[in-house]
Amino acid sequence: MYVPGYITQEEEAALPFFNSHDEALKWFNNKYGNNFILTGSEIIDEQKCHFYYLILDWEIYEAGQNEFVTKGIITDAIKYMGSYQEVQIFDDGSIHIVH
Repeated sequence: MYVPGYITQEEEAALPFFNSHDEALKWFNNKYGNNFILTGSEIIDEQKCHFYYLILDWEIYEAGQNEFVTKGIITDAIKYMGSYQEVQIFDDGSIHIVH
């Protein structure tokens, strides 16, 4: 069972086609607003990949972040990992959503 807001594989398959990272980012920002945050980027197969989290539960997410900063560990990592979903957007507009 998915938590509210989680992007299912069926929803991922129904996403529009994007021509660029900027186009995809605009779509995700319009749909998810402040719950869609950039966490980093790196080059994968000679193309820049931008990593985003779709925050599904801010309370759990922030508690996990704070615990990691203060203690260097997240005691309930499974609960923390369920508080967000990773979305990867490449410069060419292709999308990968972690399920």
